[in-house]
Amino acid sequence: MGKAVSNSIKAKAKIIMTEFSDKVGIEFETNKNFLKGMKLPLSKLTINLMAGYMTRTLRKAQEEKEMLEKKMDVAKTPIKQAKDTKIHG
Repeated sequence: MGKAVSNSIKAKAKIIMTEFSDKVGIEFETNKNFLKGMKLPLSKLTINLMAGYMTRTLRKAQEEKEMLEKKMDVAKTPIKQAKDTKIHG
């Protein structure tokens, strides 16, 4: 099992995700480099934990959105009516 992420790291990551939603994405390296570029006084471990949390959160949201779209597509398809299969005799 993985290491648990503390609530303070989650809170900081959520703030960054909302403020800079156009600059963070589903790629860990991109998020890590963005956090390093912000020049915040964070340790390497904290940056990695925050980047990982942001990546997981955004990927999960994207997967849920795709699943919802698939369900909507299935709901739009017409349902075929069963043919009359009564045996006359």
